[in-house]
Amino acid sequence: MLTYEPFVQRVDFAAMLAQGSAWVSYGILRGLGAVIGIDVHKNGTILGSGPFEVDVSPACSGAVPSMIYLSAVLAYPASLKAKALGAGLGLVMINGLNLIRVVALFLIGLFANRYFHETHVYIAQALVIAVAVATWLFWAGRFTHAPGR
Repeated sequence: MLTYEPFVQRVDFAAMLAQGSAWVSYGILRGLGAVIGIDVHKNGTILGSGPFEVDVSPACSGAVPSMIYLSAVLAYPASLKAKALGAGLGLVMINGLNLIRVVALFLIGLFANRYFHETHVYIAQALVIAVAVATWLFWAGRFTHAPGR
């Protein structure tokens, strides 16, 4: 769904999620900026302050971990009610964390730019994946009739 071209031409979930993430992150950063004295601007999915800018690209939107998580929830032998609860719980957790990730990476890039690349590539991405896995394990163990229970 995220990369199959005939589907993406009609409904580009990753791009829509990137737009939404950029918009919400911009709102958070403007609020923080008013408190700490920075001016934040937004142009599409690009967020910036002064010469520093980041692009909340579809790859950074949380779409891939969300789809992997949803696939795991939907494939697991659970009731429809449990799957709906798991889907909602996971999407809130993953995308909420992704918003925190975008805001934190923006601030790291603005104030400690030398750590931006490593934090983005090695820490932030792994954290989103780890939270997705932890959320699925929590859901599968708590809200389904997990094997061995």
